[in-house]
Amino acid sequence: MTLFRYIHDKLLLIILNFSGLLLLSFYLLTVGNTLLTIILIDLIWGSVLFIYLGIDYYQRQRYFNGITRQMAQLDKPYLIYELMEHTWRYEDELHKEILRESTLSAMEAIVSLEEDQSDYKEFIEAWIHEVKLPMTSLHLMSAEMKGNAARKLETYLIDLENQVDQALFYARSDYVHQDYLIQEVYLQDIINELIKKNKYLLIHNQMQVTVDCEVMVHTDKKWLTFIVNQVLFNAVKYKKADSGELSFRTISTKDNTKLVIRDNGIGIKAHELPRIFTKGFTGTNGRDAGKATGFGLYLCKKLCAKLGLTITGDSVEEEYTEITITLPKNSYLSEL
Repeated sequence: MTLFRYIHDKLLLIILNFSGLLLLSFYLLTVGNTLLTIILIDLIWGSVLFIYLGIDYYQRQRYFNGITRQMAQLDKPYLIYELMEHTWRYEDELHKEILRESTLSAMEAIVSLEEDQSDYKEFIEAWIHEVKLPMTSLHLMSAEMKGNAARKLETYLIDLENQVDQALFYARSDYVHQDYLIQEVYLQDIINELIKKNKYLLIHNQMQVTVDCEVMVHTDKKWLTFIVNQVLFNAVKYKKADSGELSFRTISTKDNTKLVIRDNGIGIKAHELPRIFTKGFTGTNGRDAGKATGFGLYLCKKLCAKLGLTITGDSVEEEYTEITITLPKNSYLSEL
């Protein structure tokens, strides 16, 4: 609370006192009192008012500064009403009660929303697991089929499965801490499993893949697999008209291991590059292709942040796109 704001709030009180003082002085002068007497009365009145305002300003400033300090120290500032000190002012107690009721109402609304969100998450997860059952059957059916039709069906199923996985991992993205296990894994195995899983997609799109990731890393295998898979799908989705190239390699430093995923696709415009991890951003290429959701890289960024990883992108239009995932080494994981 500043002195200026305090005086502004007390302006009506000051004006009323000044007006009363003028009227009293005029009355005393008309009934024959000396000017010295009137000045003395005015000084006493003004001094009492000044002292009152000074003490009141000090108390109010101390009261609100105390509340501000307490809020800065709280992990949950919305519970400040529980720590507000009792004052003799009935107005302060009314404000405290209003704040308490307002906070409780907001907390009840938040709890209700969280319950609704939890119910929706459970429904989505159950629905996804139900959807995966017929998808598994379709995979088995396509394995019994032969020819180009079988490969096309398998390609569509892989794409559909990726979309379903996106929905599942997005539903779980706020609860990563409940469903992750950091362990030492061989990065080459993760990449090879992904290539095997997506072999029909890669063959259909004539993608040549090279892998040089013979390092051990500490991470959650399931979540990292999903992240890398999203990058792989983007590389296939935005390849050039002819055959494409996709490479996986690692760069090891003292503090971390960098997984570099590079393709020679259509690339990303320079002014769009800073926004590729933004939720819902599809860019020019995504709008032209008409098959982008803007959630793949956004999910990668969100999950990397939850897992203590970093992900960055670099690209030159019509030349390449390079996504780098940085995994901290074991000594840094203890800080998570």
